Amino acid sequence: MAPTGPAQDPFRTFRFVVEVEGIQVGGFSSVNGLQSKIEYHTQRQGGVNTTEYRLGGQVTYSELTLEAGLTLQDPMWTWYEAATKGQIKRKNGTISLQDAQGQLGASWNFFNAWPVEWQGPALDAAQSLVATQRFVLVHEGITKSGGDR
Repeated sequence: MAPTGPAQDPFRTFRFVVEVEGIQVGGFSSVNGLQSKIEYHTQRQGGVNTTEYRLGGQVTYSELTLEAGLTLQDPMWTWYEAATKGQIKRKNGTISLQDAQGQLGASWNFFNAWPVEWQGPALDAAQSLVATQRFVLVHEGITKSGGDR
């Protein structure tokens, strides 16, 4: 069977943008935790020893871990610091992949997220690496947009 339409290269994992509430929130070096799972339980019917039914349950979502270079303008830190003072503000956001020309491709929207963990940079005078920080967000769901579904 011959392919139809132009060939499409896969997206590269190093070209992505993170936005929260429509604002680009930094130059992130990594995003992890784009994951969901449907829990299930098994059930057997009395007298039927050859069949095990698997019934769907609750959908769970992994925490999102965002790693970024440390800068003076730091909206993620401000958001986290407010949460440490009990001012939890849930926000929606988007993680988008870009193609080789910088055009937005596939993206994942997360909902009602808020930061629950922060890790600062490792400070070492013998290293010349960029100082990075890590934020962990919990959220209430992910949807995917862009590309074929």
